[in-house]
Amino acid sequence: MPDDTNAAASICESIIQGTYPQSDDLLTSELSTQLIPPLLKYISETRREISDEIRTTSQGEADDVDQWILQAKRAQEDIARCRLESQKIVEEHDHLRTLQEHTTDYQRKVDLLEAEIDFTEKLKQELQFVSVVSQSLKVVEDLVLQDDLFSAAEKLHELDSEVHTLTRSRTSVLIRDLRDELQLKTRVKLEARLNSQIQIRRDSTSVSLKVQPSELGGSSATSDSILSALRQVGEPQDVVEALIEKLKVFILHPLRPSSRFKLATYEMEVQSITIQLGEVNPSFDLVFKFVSDLITFLHSSVSKTIRETAVSTIFPDLMSLLVTDWLTPTLPVELTELRQLDHIRQHMHRILEQLKSLGWQGQAELQNWDESLNRVWLNKRKATILDAVRKGLASSKGVLRKVERVEKQVVPIKTHDVDDSTDNWDASWDDEKIDQLASSDASKSVDDEDASGWGFDDEEESDEKPVEEEKRTPTEKDGNEVEDAWGWDDETPVQKESDTASHNLEAQPNGAQETKPIDKEQTLSEWYSISEAPDHMIDIISREFSDAQTLQETQHTSLNTTLLSRGLLALPTLALAMFRATAPSYYGASPSLTDIHRYNDSLYIAERLRDITSGGTNANGGVFSPNLDADIQAMEKFARLAYSKEMETQRLIVWDLLEGAQGFTSCTQFPYSQEIENAVSSVVDRIRALHAEWLPILGTSHLMQSTGTILAMVVGKVIYAIEDMDDISEPESQRLTGFCQQIATLDDLFPHDDSLTGNPVSTTPVYVSSWFRFQYLIQILESSLVDIQYLWTEGELSLEFSQREVVSLIQALFAESRHRREAINAILAKKGPWDQ
Repeated sequence: MPDDTNAAASICESIIQGTYPQSDDLLTSELSTQLIPPLLKYISETRREISDEIRTTSQGEADDVDQWILQAKRAQEDIARCRLESQKIVEEHDHLRTLQEHTTDYQRKVDLLEAEIDFTEKLKQELQFVSVVSQSLKVVEDLVLQDDLFSAAEKLHELDSEVHTLTRSRTSVLIRDLRDELQLKTRVKLEARLNSQIQIRRDSTSVSLKVQPSELGGSSATSDSILSALRQVGEPQDVVEALIEKLKVFILHPLRPSSRFKLATYEMEVQSITIQLGEVNPSFDLVFKFVSDLITFLHSSVSKTIRETAVSTIFPDLMSLLVTDWLTPTLPVELTELRQLDHIRQHMHRILEQLKSLGWQGQAELQNWDESLNRVWLNKRKATILDAVRKGLASSKGVLRKVERVEKQVVPIKTHDVDDSTDNWDASWDDEKIDQLASSDASKSVDDEDASGWGFDDEEESDEKPVEEEKRTPTEKDGNEVEDAWGWDDETPVQKESDTASHNLEAQPNGAQETKPIDKEQTLSEWYSISEAPDHMIDIISREFSDAQTLQETQHTSLNTTLLSRGLLALPTLALAMFRATAPSYYGASPSLTDIHRYNDSLYIAERLRDITSGGTNANGGVFSPNLDADIQAMEKFARLAYSKEMETQRLIVWDLLEGAQGFTSCTQFPYSQEIENAVSSVVDRIRALHAEWLPILGTSHLMQSTGTILAMVVGKVIYAIEDMDDISEPESQRLTGFCQQIATLDDLFPHDDSLTGNPVSTTPVYVSSWFRFQYLIQILESSLVDIQYLWTEGELSLEFSQREVVSLIQALFAESRHRREAINAILAKKGPWDQ
């Protein structure tokens, strides 16, 4: 441990240097109290040495220090003086703030005194005004008690502006409440007086309007003075509207045909009107006489204000009611009743003249009706004919009757010129034969009419046989098959057998002479069924034509008969349009009528209209609508659309049933065989059911054509399905043959003709275009290779099938062998019409 002297020196040195002792001995030593005296000694010596050093150093600058000391003293003196001045300023500021507070306090006291003085003055004035208003309200109350309502109303009107000037206070609220109470009492009494001035009373059998005698004289107690008083105490609109509404009900309600209680009789006096009510509609004369007397009563017995308000509010509705419910409905539409029109116009003109002389409203409604009388009559006639069409359809019970359609056509034929001396023993035979040929062809010409004559699309047929249509190419045979049926769609149908007959006659023996064409008229007829609706339509249309003719030949003072005649000629078009618009829903909702009936009815209407225009039944040389030809075409198109809709529906049903066969695949495997059998049986039953359903409705040719259309679709789908099969085993071939033969039994639905050969010949191919093709398919399914080859090379199989189709069927029916190759080569060696 270092000694105390060294330790004190080290500590003193560290203090002077301002550093931390670095000596390890010093840092680890323990300092005792004996160290303090040496340390203090060293510190005192060090301090003295430093003071001496400072003094020695500053001896040359003593004058500067003295000067600095002097400046410091002066600065201290200035600081002391500023401090004293600041204290004075603060004291003066505090004194000034105290004075300002006293001034503000005194000003508030002055303002309060002035406000008190002003309030006192205003209170004095308001109390004086309240005293005056209270006296006035007391006067009003006395006037109300004395029933002097006009003076009370006038006084309240004067007080109204004064009361609004009152300040909002409890006193002012009380005064206003009292004023409002008196105003309400006055208003209620004025309203009661107004209602007693014009009284309307009603009971179960009558309704009356009574006007007080004071309303007629020069007395001040009139409706006008009461309304003027009401305006002074408030808006009288509510009470006026209530009174006018009562007058409106009093006037209009008994005149409405739709009201439960109507005008029966009435009594009119100078001051009252009494109406007796009943449940029966009043007569036209009574209604118009009542309106005329009502106009006189209002003009002479009711004061101006109520009268003007009632006229402006009620009379437009009253005149509209007369026009809508009396003038127009009473307007006669039958020509035999037109003499009543002058009487109707006389009543209308009397009221119109009254309104014009008084300058009242309601003239426009009557004037417009009179000026548009021709249009109104035509509109009513139009409504009548439309309603007649609707009633005609609604009244039809679905009872059918047979009608005959007869059409005459000119068929060109060729005859031989022979010498007069030649024995014409076979001339009648030729004519008879030609008639038979033409008659037979009339049946054939309906083949495939669904593609042209009936407006069907070919979409379904293309869907059924897409591949077949590609395989076959059109020939003259197909061109003949799509001709329209006679007389249903074309006025001049093609007669194919005429060419055949001409060709046969040209091939006469050498003894025959030169031929020349001769036109021969043929009459074609058939029976079909219609409902009662066409007869209603023809009666309606015939009546319009007849009335138009009558109007052209007569003159009328109130109507422009020439204009009306032209207007009537347009109504049949409207009636037919109404029929076309409503018939689908009527026939669709009828339990016994279908679209086939709609088709027959529409065609019958078109035929009868054509008879009328051509001078036939009901024509009588009369005038007809210039649009009648277009209407006939529209009805024929409407008929075709009805037929198309029905056929489309039935074809979809049969198509869905046939879809159950699933393309005839796996026809020998249960349960598929059972499903196919059920599908074929369902299709056959459905077609027979349709034939039975249409038999009493359609004509024979059309029945055959409609049934043939459905059967053609079935046959086409079966042919396409079998041709599409890649492999047909012998059991499957036998099964398919059985299904096809089951469908072929539908041949008995078509008539058999034996007029040419003496043997019954089926007409099914006439109506089913692919029937021969279907029969050949059955033969292919049950024939051997030799038979099929013979049918192609020697028979007429090539007329119905192409080489590719026959080869495809052979490949599906027979296994690969030398005989199959030989048969295929033989078939490919000879091209048919479809392969050219």
